[in-house]
Amino acid sequence: MYKNGKRILCFILTFYWMNSCLPLLAFANSPEKYSKNGTRDVIVGELLGRVDPDDLDQLMRTNYYPTISKNKNIVYRLEKRTSREVIYRIEYPSYWSTDHPERIVFKFFDSEQSLAAAIITDKIDFAITESNEIAQEIHNATGAFFIHFRFKKPHFVKMLAYNNGHFILRNKNVRKALTYSIDREYIRKNILKTQANFADGPISGDSKFHVSNLEAYKFNPRKAFQLLRDESWVDKNGDGIIEKNTMPLRINLAYEKGVLLEEQIARRIKIDWNKLGVDVIRTPMTKDEMKANLAGKDYDVMLMNNLFQDNIKSFSENFMSKSQNNFLAYNSRTTDRYIKSHKSMDSAASQKLMLQAIQNQINKDHPAAFLFFLWLERFFVNRAKFENFVTKKKELLPFTEWRFK
Repeated sequence: MYKNGKRILCFILTFYWMNSCLPLLAFANSPEKYSKNGTRDVIVGELLGRVDPDDLDQLMRTNYYPTISKNKNIVYRLEKRTSREVIYRIEYPSYWSTDHPERIVFKFFDSEQSLAAAIITDKIDFAITESNEIAQEIHNATGAFFIHFRFKKPHFVKMLAYNNGHFILRNKNVRKALTYSIDREYIRKNILKTQANFADGPISGDSKFHVSNLEAYKFNPRKAFQLLRDESWVDKNGDGIIEKNTMPLRINLAYEKGVLLEEQIARRIKIDWNKLGVDVIRTPMTKDEMKANLAGKDYDVMLMNNLFQDNIKSFSENFMSKSQNNFLAYNSRTTDRYIKSHKSMDSAASQKLMLQAIQNQINKDHPAAFLFFLWLERFFVNRAKFENFVTKKKELLPFTEWRFK
């Protein structure tokens, strides 16, 4: 069903965006082929809430941006790095033609709205968004941009990271109550526009290692209330905030600053948790702040994206008690024992069963709320300035193959 849904979605979106690729409108100011210093630049717009400038090298190596070329003699050299701008100069083989980009210039913005404004006013050549709302805004405002979608990598999950070392959140019933109280169907329908699957763990149902009967923690506010009441969390003074031993249940919810989809989801979660009697403080953060807080376990709850893998290495790195990458501060002797046992097994069948046992235990302990597997994201290319930027199948070609008009 999931794969068929993706095919149908692919057809619908292809039809929609292909019909949006109309002949270019007349522009009062035609796009400049060269930058002010005379170089042929591709200007990439990015958000400080979504990407840490220090992570660009890694993102380029994984082809998050279309930087990997079949020609191994092409090299990206770092030319400049600040908190707002990062520039790479491209070194081509001597025989390469001269109408390709010379530099990739990353410009960072505080909000997706300001990035969209820069795209519409022809200050950006390439950008990526998860927001259908932003894509529609740009589509309505200008015909200068080619807009299309690409599918997310498998197991790219939008999740709530609970700090399992937090004095309140170390209780798994509190964590479960918070998840039960979130109306994920509302978020999926009204914010994600149904372009996501519900998640029940760190890996999706497409994996042969996925466990099919995991607890989904579907919206159940009555169960959420009961779980908290069983833990003695009640509203004693009628102020709408539940408390225990005079301590209010107050949660700081961190999320990616300026990223529209994250802002909308965080706002909805706050509404749902307020109904439960939880006092919620929303805290937008830049990506480097989020990374530092995760590494130092200095957070309550964090709305974030993570890319897991369906193998023991990924589970070991993220869920083993003493792993440096265990950003959840999750501590389970049972899970640790299962992971160690898996590593000593030779049979593929036994390893699969043990990996599923690990998933079952994580599901019971509920160290995080795995919310959605997003299907896709959209990208924008300044087609008034460039040609030869996608294949016939509308897949992005490397920046080094783009040609200036």
